[in-house]
Amino acid sequence: MRRAVTATVVSLAFLGIAFVGCEDISEEAFPVETATQAPSQTPATAAEITNLTPVVGDVEEAIERAKQAQAVDDAKPRFRGELGDFNVVGPDTGATHYPCPEPHQPGTNAEQSELYFSLPGAGIGMVGSCQGTVISITADVGDGYSMIGRSYFLGPNVFVFFDAPADRLELMTIGGRPALAELGIPGGLLTTTQVVVIERFPSETAPGIFTWAQSIDEVDRAVRLVEAIMGVAPGP
Repeated sequence: MRRAVTATVVSLAFLGIAFVGCEDISEEAFPVETATQAPSQTPATAAEITNLTPVVGDVEEAIERAKQAQAVDDAKPRFRGELGDFNVVGPDTGATHYPCPEPHQPGTNAEQSELYFSLPGAGIGMVGSCQGTVISITADVGDGYSMIGRSYFLGPNVFVFFDAPADRLELMTIGGRPALAELGIPGGLLTTTQVVVIERFPSETAPGIFTWAQSIDEVDRAVRLVEAIMGVAPGP
């Protein structure tokens, strides 16, 4: 088995941070009561400070180990080439799953497309189209760090834009269909995991269909997401 994964981007939503706009933030809008006496605070004891020190040290050690794991992974060559039914081309190659002639015409009937899927909490974020036909659908799962999608491809293999060494790429089977996973960096923190599954191979009468999911750290969540889209398992 081969394994894989890329770097990750952590959004403020993942950290649970939200900013709400306010039209009026003056003192009149939010009156301030002046306390006559500040509440008393008991200084931390030496024992409490001592107990906190190992926690801080553990965090610093974990961050340092993650940096070392990232450096080891970065030093490995990125895998490029065919792997099973997939063609790993890496990012920014210009490869496309569904070449489309000009002029482009937007597709507005995503709900009528066979690519359409509905997952509780997920919101459709992007719909790709070619000559008025929907060719890809992408959705935000709603947890702040996971994305899912389904697309057509013309084959013979699915282009995969993973940027990882061979030991973080793993062929697997999901719902009886061929899949390729990019696994997280061992020992890393918040590293991206991705899964691509071929639901249908191209034929003379229809394009192929692949489903994908991207999440953080454990590949199991990405697997559960594609299973939910494919209808082979309930949503995560």
